[in-house]
Formats: sequence, structure tokens, C-alpha cells
Amino acid sequence: MALNIEPEIGSWYMNMTGQLIKVWAVAYAGKQLANVVIEYLNGDKRIISCEDWKRLDLEAHLYQSAHRNSGG
Repeated sequence: MALNIEPEIGSWYMNMTGQLIKVWAVAYAGKQLANVVIEYLNGDKRIISCEDWKRLDLEAHLYQSAHRNSGG
């Protein structure tokens, strides 16, 4: 079960199909989250709304830690 988590810049998340995405940037309107820039493993970036972020049904993933430990 995925949690409703806030996007954290530099963190990796996995969706229901096993696809990894990284939070590249976030944008706020006042003090409220407005948009999230996500990056896929292939380098493609996409801007999504905070509503779309919540619908992604993501889980935090440890890709970043594993990638650093492997020297990549």
C-alpha cells in the first residue's frame, strides 16, 4: 500500500507498475505545493500538478542509496 507522501527533491519513488521516478523540483503557490517536476530513469522530465502527484500511488524507493553504493 502506498502512502500519501510529500515529494522530496532528489528522492526516488516507485509507482504501481514498478517504474522509478525521481523528484527533480517542486513549485509552490504561496505556501501550498502547486507542481512537481519528476524525472524518469531515461532522463525524461515532466511537470505534474500536486493533484496528479497524489494520484500516482507512489512508494519511497531506495534507488538513490543503492546507486551511490555501487559507484554509479
